Amino acid sequence: MEIIAGFQQIIFLALSVAAFGLQLWAFIDCLRYKDENYRAVDKQSKKFWVILLGVGLALALIALPPMGMRIIFLNLIALVAGIVYLTDVRPKIKAIDPRNRKQTRKNWR
Repeated sequence: MEIIAGFQQIIFLALSVAAFGLQLWAFIDCLRYKDENYRAVDKQSKKFWVILLGVGLALALIALPPMGMRIIFLNLIALVAGIVYLTDVRPKIKAIDPRNRKQTRKNWR
């Protein structure tokens, strides 16, 4: 039984670290874009996403073991916010951001 419990702890640690990494990525990426970009794609404001993802990042940090089992539900809610940002908001903002536009041959000359 101790082997199974140890394996479960390793799996939980790996999932907690992965959730923290995803939320850290979403938070840092959120800071890269201007507020005008968020408004242009009609996806709330930069302040909203910074606060939401910042709180999620703090919860993910607290949810790392040994405290993790106590607030796993809050960590899951915060993880959903990070996933929504990365799958819905980020691609739309990235599409209109001038830093991410590909240069064509006409622009090179």
